[in-house]
Amino acid sequence: MAGANGLYCTPYYRRFLIRWNSRGYATIADPFKIITINPNKITRVTGRGPNPGRFQWQDIGKIQDSDWDQNDERVENLPVVRALRQRFEHGEDWKEIDFIDHVLQEITRGNVIWRECASEQDVWAECSRIDDLYKNIRESGYRSQQKLVEEGKKSPDKYCDGDRFNCYDEVAVDIGREGEFLFVDGRHRLAIAKILDLDEIPVRVSARHEAWQQVRERTADTASNNLESRLNHPDLVDISP
Repeated sequence: MAGANGLYCTPYYRRFLIRWNSRGYATIADPFKIITINPNKITRVTGRGPNPGRFQWQDIGKIQDSDWDQNDERVENLPVVRALRQRFEHGEDWKEIDFIDHVLQEITRGNVIWRECASEQDVWAECSRIDDLYKNIRESGYRSQQKLVEEGKKSPDKYCDGDRFNCYDEVAVDIGREGEFLFVDGRHRLAIAKILDLDEIPVRVSARHEAWQQVRERTADTASNNLESRLNHPDLVDISP
């Protein structure tokens, strides 16, 4: 997995993505661009595919039509997000949290449903890792993966080796037709950012709705005052009318 992700973040793959996704568009974004947003603006989950997080690196920079941005699933209803709120807002022991109990039951059936936890020992190690991540962000602030790499540190929320991958492995979002940020991947960090009520976090865009890409095109083509309010959108600040 680490090797594959390293490939996706090479300069060669970046150039390929830009060429592939720029067909017919004048304002294609750098597929590895990192933008900063308020985590509370991410309220819904993307409906693009059954498991978009799994293919987040293959899909990065994709422009896609259809109704995938109309999904009603809420970030707050994700089991991991609920579990972290129980842990860090209500002070519950990990052993008392329903999600952890469900993970342990699935392991006895031979199913791995959370991270790579294949044993009870793995589960408690993961819980400890999340405790460390929460404490690290609360005490030292939320730092970008680029910053952690520059400091020679490893984020507690990491499985892959290779600095190139670590630099870009931020919370992933899609952008819907109206510019809404939709959750794709990075639920532990996003949940912690919400719990700590942070003002901003770095994110990377996996896919954009075709209608939103048209907004980017029109923004580049016109100086109309009608677009003034949208020019403050984090995904449009790199475009000059």
